[in-house]
Amino acid sequence: MNKKENKDIYNVHEESGLKGYVRLALLAVAAAVYHQPWLFITLYCLYTALDALDGFLARAFKQTSAFGAWFDVVIDLTGRGMLWTSLSKWGYFIMVIEWLTFVCTHCRGPKWKIPDENFPLICRLVMENGFKNPMGAFAISGIFMLPVWVYVLQSGLALTLGLSDVVQQGVLLLLVVGRILAFFSELFYIHQHIKGLINEETASTLRVKPGA
Repeated sequence: MNKKENKDIYNVHEESGLKGYVRLALLAVAAAVYHQPWLFITLYCLYTALDALDGFLARAFKQTSAFGAWFDVVIDLTGRGMLWTSLSKWGYFIMVIEWLTFVCTHCRGPKWKIPDENFPLICRLVMENGFKNPMGAFAISGIFMLPVWVYVLQSGLALTLGLSDVVQQGVLLLLVVGRILAFFSELFYIHQHIKGLINEETASTLRVKPGA
């Protein structure tokens, strides 16, 4: 690897880190104004939109990196964790599942989004083409948008916007269903990871000679 390639890799990592720190700064300010609904939702949406824009530009200009992808997910989980745990005690359970899933998928490498034939049908449908399908979009919307919508309902923003009960509960129901859909895939990855650890440990034990 020559000096130019080393410099290019360093620049990609530096840019990924800088954008990540900007998102973390937005998140910190948003957390500080949590009880000011309009300001909070504006900052949180900006924090989320910056992630989407960054990902799009990184893919468009082929500046993706393993570190950038990892750091983005960590920041995503940190943001949703802040929001979920502020909204409900059940938020802790949801975030434990999300962090466990992150650990399990990260251990599978960059191709974790490609389902195997032994995946349950629901997981294959959700993950087809790297989540770029109707069911995948539905599940991802549940992950990202459900806590935001719950905040909109709890903070009174929905009433301020004049949304009817039908709209409020209808959107909530759709997002809950999408989140449950994602939950099935998360549990599958966690189960597969634990199963792999147990099988590896069993195989290692069997290789040990008696009396060794």
